[in-house]
Amino acid sequence: MVGRLLFLVGILIAFHANAQPDTLHLSEFKEHQMLFEKAVFTTTPLREKRQISSRFFANQFSNWQRLTPQSPTRTDRMHWLHFRVHNDTNTVQTVYINVHSANQIVVFYVNNNGQISTLKSGYLTPSSQWALPEDDRYIPLVLPKGATFDLLAQLSNYAGILPFWTSAQSQKPSFRLQLEKEPFYLKKTLRDYRRNMPEFQYRSWIQGALALAVLFVGLLYLKYRQPIYAYYWAYILCGFLFSLFKTRAYTPIGHSLGQWPLLKSHLMESLLWWGIGAYLLFMTELLDLAKTHPLMQRWFRRLALLLAGYGFVYITVMLLTNDGGFSQFSFWGGRFIALPIYLITLIWMSRSVRSPMVPYVIWANSMLGLFGILAWLRAGEVILKGVKLPANVDDLLTLSFAVVAEIIVLSLALAHRYRLLEKEKTESQLAYFQELEAKVINEKRMAETEMLALRSQMNPHFLFNSLNSLEYLILSNDEHKATGYLAKFSKLLRMILTHSREDAISLTDELTALRHYLDIEATRMGEGFSYTIEIAKEIETETVMIPPLLLQPFVENALWHGLMPSHLPHKHLIVRALQKGPHQLQFDIEDNGIGLQKATEFRNRSTMKRKSYGMEITQQRIELFNRNYPNQLNIEVFDLQKDNASGTLVRIGYRLEAL
Repeated sequence: MVGRLLFLVGILIAFHANAQPDTLHLSEFKEHQMLFEKAVFTTTPLREKRQISSRFFANQFSNWQRLTPQSPTRTDRMHWLHFRVHNDTNTVQTVYINVHSANQIVVFYVNNNGQISTLKSGYLTPSSQWALPEDDRYIPLVLPKGATFDLLAQLSNYAGILPFWTSAQSQKPSFRLQLEKEPFYLKKTLRDYRRNMPEFQYRSWIQGALALAVLFVGLLYLKYRQPIYAYYWAYILCGFLFSLFKTRAYTPIGHSLGQWPLLKSHLMESLLWWGIGAYLLFMTELLDLAKTHPLMQRWFRRLALLLAGYGFVYITVMLLTNDGGFSQFSFWGGRFIALPIYLITLIWMSRSVRSPMVPYVIWANSMLGLFGILAWLRAGEVILKGVKLPANVDDLLTLSFAVVAEIIVLSLALAHRYRLLEKEKTESQLAYFQELEAKVINEKRMAETEMLALRSQMNPHFLFNSLNSLEYLILSNDEHKATGYLAKFSKLLRMILTHSREDAISLTDELTALRHYLDIEATRMGEGFSYTIEIAKEIETETVMIPPLLLQPFVENALWHGLMPSHLPHKHLIVRALQKGPHQLQFDIEDNGIGLQKATEFRNRSTMKRKSYGMEITQQRIELFNRNYPNQLNIEVFDLQKDNASGTLVRIGYRLEAL
């Protein structure tokens, strides 16, 4: 009895191990049909290559097993399904095979009377190879009336260049293949599009907002070249690219990015870590940690470099291996490590950093943390698995929306920071201008004090010369001339004392004082001396303002060193005032004395050298005047030696800001 039972079990096992696929008749189901109980399956090594031919379907494998809902799959194996479809209706029928979203690569080999065609799908299949151009989840089959298709499906994970680094069974292929008739497929697709339309709209405006932020912050960096804008731009760019890679496959962007499915699938994780690294660098600049907390700034920078390096390691490993176990480790392990550090850092900021930017940082990170953690838990199917929240609220449970919400707050923080910097800059400039103004005022006061001292030196100098002349007249017993001289001298002295207290006097007052002085000198020099003062008609002497005692020292020098040594019977001095431009005056002091060269030789040979204190003081006054006032003076001296005549010409140029 026991032997007979074992024999029957062996027969059943042998029969099951060599199971044959059933034929699925289209008339047997109305809308959709799972392949369980209709297909058989087997597995081969993941990297084993097989040549597909018409004989392959019948003879390639000898260990087919009946497909059931409990049939297992493995990440490191290639799975083969074999089944037949017969169109027993009177019309051409189109059926769609739903390959399930968990399958990375699905290849269908269709045998139609010995002709083999290949159809591909799966989310790691390039979009240009999809059997259905707008969707990576379906494979269409067009069955003529009465046709029978023998189908062989290959289900597997993407085999990277290197083998898996872990033995984790994630993500396993799925046997949940479903045949759907065309009306059911169209109705289901329309329902999916309608359900996903709000998500598409939300994702579109989120991507638009991020794109605008990337452009705006990029322009800010190009204009100001400050690291804070570079770090902020890198952070927003990572968020923008992350949102693009999350785009559904049926959208134009998703279809385009689907051409590089492995990159699209795994780059998002690296973008997440790169974005956090850029965000940490941005925080160091926003909170000015270099000044307030240098140790924390160094810690943030090192952590940012570590995260950036990990992002590169992750994408490199996944592109080479497509190891689902490593992907799951990064998704869960990285977040469980990062979350406590994230919370501790926020608490430290709120307690230790004294900056007006801290409230913005706390609010921004609270919004990012709230939406980011909810999106993370939902993506990991920890919460809200299969649940549709009302009003499409769950469409906002994405990391991209969390980044947009945070960017809004951080943009306000940047605006506040810019206003504070501008205020600080304005206050600094105001303080600088006030300091500069005070410095200019002090320098001007010093110059005025120095010029007043020089004028005070001229008064006794002129007084000494005048008293010498008066003494000469008294000793000459010329009482009449001495009395007239003394009267003119008192008037002149009164004018000089009055002018000495002024920074500028009118040209009229200067010429009046000069006439008094020349009259006094004419009295002393006798009948052989005469002078002429010529004023151009266009010069308004009452409105033209010049420094006091500007002309007198040059006239005095002409008398003492040019005319007095001369043996000419008639000695003459000419003073001219000319207008050379709308803001330019010219004063000429010309004599017919011995000339500049002979006057210099005469002084060098004289045993009693008389130093010209008046000219020395005048030169110092001109230098001070030019350094501290917008009006400018320049002096030129010419030796007039022509046709047996001699003399000296002193030309004073005077440029005014407004005449």
